[in-house]
Amino acid sequence: MRNVLLLTLGLLGGALTLAQATEAPGGEEPSVLPAGPGQEEVFYACTACHSTAIIRRSSFRRDQWDGLMDWMTEKHGMNPLEGAERTLIVDYLAQHYGPRTAPARGRNPFLN
Repeated sequence: MRNVLLLTLGLLGGALTLAQATEAPGGEEPSVLPAGPGQEEVFYACTACHSTAIIRRSSFRRDQWDGLMDWMTEKHGMNPLEGAERTLIVDYLAQHYGPRTAPARGRNPFLN
C-alpha cells in the first residue's frame, strides 16, 4: 500500500521527499496502533488522508467498519480496498476498535 501511495505522489508531481511521503500526519508511526496482523496496512491506508486519532477514538462493529470503507471511497475519494487487503484492514479495525462495553449499571467502573 505504501508503494502505491508513493507512486501516486510521484505521478501527481508532488515535491515531497521519500521521508515526507512515508510520514503520517503529526509524525505518527504504525506503533501508535495496537500490534497485530493488519497494523501497518491500516496505518498506511488510513493516514494517507487523516491521523490515527479518528481511528483510535472510534468504536464500530465489523459491518460498520466495512461500510465505512465504501463511504470513504464514495464520499472522500479513498482508493477502494478490495479482497484480502480489505478483509485484513476491516478485521484489524473490528478487533482493536470494536464496540466498547459499558460498565454494568449501578457499579463503579473504577472499583473492582
